[in-house]
Amino acid sequence: MNRQLVIRLCFVALALLVAALVVDAIKEADDGMKLVAVILLGVTGGILMVKFVIPWIGDALGEAVFSSGEQIEQDEMTKAAACISQGDYPGAIGHYEKMLEDKPDDPFPVAEIAKVYAERLHDPQAALKVLEEHLQSKDWPVDDAAFIMFRIADAHLTHLHDYEAAHDMLQQVIGNFPNTRHSANANHKIHEVEQAQYKLLMEQRARASSGGTAS
Repeated sequence: MNRQLVIRLCFVALALLVAALVVDAIKEADDGMKLVAVILLGVTGGILMVKFVIPWIGDALGEAVFSSGEQIEQDEMTKAAACISQGDYPGAIGHYEKMLEDKPDDPFPVAEIAKVYAERLHDPQAALKVLEEHLQSKDWPVDDAAFIMFRIADAHLTHLHDYEAAHDMLQQVIGNFPNTRHSANANHKIHEVEQAQYKLLMEQRARASSGGTAS
């Protein structure tokens, strides 16, 4: 029970106690005093209703209406995390798919499904298929589309070491979303890709040179 709810309950209980004491005290009073007491009790009760009871009811209704979807999402995330910790990777994918069914416009479960395929099941091609199919399935908002496209570039770069494919996807981000933070991030990422590609090329040349010298 949260602190705010406890405070409200205490105020309501105190008000009821005071009201009971007042009613008991005016039993023997004259009609004029009884009328004044009734008016005071009515005003006090109205203030308490407006200040505490009505907001309390509104909060309870709002929580019941708006938090149910978030609770479902949180439950599925918790179950997916539990499956991953137990090595049940298909089960984790199933829970993320349920999240996606509940919120089809949320790219987060799409990225998590791809992550499980790439990092846990060691199937980056399946990860790419998930990402690409969902990217093409609808007109995503700019932020969500860029998010998925960056995940595709990461899959090419990190798991397949396909620098050209990663570079091409980042160029698409720049072309699709010019003059945005996404294009700026893509430019920065392209620089990292080119550095990694150059480093790999130098390592390959060094190994080739070392092999030629040894022979």
